[in-house]
Amino acid sequence: MNAERPWGQEDLLQRLASAVAGRRLPQSLLVHGPEGVGKRSLALWIARALQCEPAEAGDVPCEACRSCRMAARLEHPDIHLHFPMPRPKRAASRAKLREAIEAQRHERLALLREDLHARLDPDAVTGLYVAAVENIRDQASRRPSMARRSVFVVEDAERMVPQSASPEAANAFLKLLEEPPPFAYIVLTSGRPDALLPTIRSRTVPLRVAPLPTERVAAYVAEHLGVRDDDRARAVARRAGGAVYRARTLVDSEAGESEAAADALLAAALDGSPQARYRAASRYSARGARGELEPALEALRLRLRDMLCVAAGAADAALDPDRTKGPGAGGDRGVRGAGGEPAEGAVLEALGAVDAAMEGVGRNLNPQATTALLLEEMSAAFAGRSTGRTAGTPQFAGVLRGL
Repeated sequence: MNAERPWGQEDLLQRLASAVAGRRLPQSLLVHGPEGVGKRSLALWIARALQCEPAEAGDVPCEACRSCRMAARLEHPDIHLHFPMPRPKRAASRAKLREAIEAQRHERLALLREDLHARLDPDAVTGLYVAAVENIRDQASRRPSMARRSVFVVEDAERMVPQSASPEAANAFLKLLEEPPPFAYIVLTSGRPDALLPTIRSRTVPLRVAPLPTERVAAYVAEHLGVRDDDRARAVARRAGGAVYRARTLVDSEAGESEAAADALLAAALDGSPQARYRAASRYSARGARGELEPALEALRLRLRDMLCVAAGAADAALDPDRTKGPGAGGDRGVRGAGGEPAEGAVLEALGAVDAAMEGVGRNLNPQATTALLLEEMSAAFAGRSTGRTAGTPQFAGVLRGL
């Protein structure tokens, strides 16, 4: 499998290639953007461009030299891809723990060589733990083995937070950012850059991967995913919200499960009764939030976005117009609110609660408790009785920490 060129981002790639060729690329980058927009593909493309042998020629990556070919296969010895993983058990010492983490990483790299878009450990509690950061720092201290540079791609960098919300891992990584070796380039990716330590954000140059226009995503769906029906391709593209790699999951059968789960959560919140909220929350296990709850929350966020469009009088801007018809923005296939369309302010509060729940998922908090709190906040918002614990407030963060 060869790592593909980031799709639909030609202007951005051209600017980055020019920066690499002119030796103007910052040494530490923060690639951020919505889920499924292509952050992993772009970060690995940047690493490939940095290692391209004829880089000074200006056409990078050339995709033909030895370095480009090895990088495309995720086999370049001076490109180090790191990502959140489960914490190994029964490690007798810190050294053994670091060895076990590195062994796990190589096992998962083998999976990514088969499918670059594979979801790693979807049902496990994962993180970028201190021992993993120590491995990164140790690798960064060594001179490159083949190229002139070492490139470190660290995915989901906001998850450099182990148990008890300790910033120890992030602080350890900060030391590398403060004084990186002259030959080391660091590319972080994050869907929640606001969750990173401010000191880490201040030492990286942000690079936003913007969502693409619907027509561009529809072209991707038709050309790469085999959806030849123009209406269906456009419907998938609208629901993808400009994220080409999210469109992949929407074409798969699992996407329907996520949307059904989002409808169930929204129905429980609109119902307003504790019994409905309890039934909805009890469907999630006490562990593995990223496997089941995270895609449901992503789908719920899109549903609420469409509801906000309706509430604001901009139904034409909805990503899934079929689901915006009828009371409660549910239509025939969705859910209905007893009092008609929720008000704009109520939907905004509900969106804030979803963002806070996503933060809890990123910290591997109890999915049942996170869902129960989310539904309580959404129900209160829809009923017009704000709790004052919307996303970003100390009150909501305090409740999440107690889960």
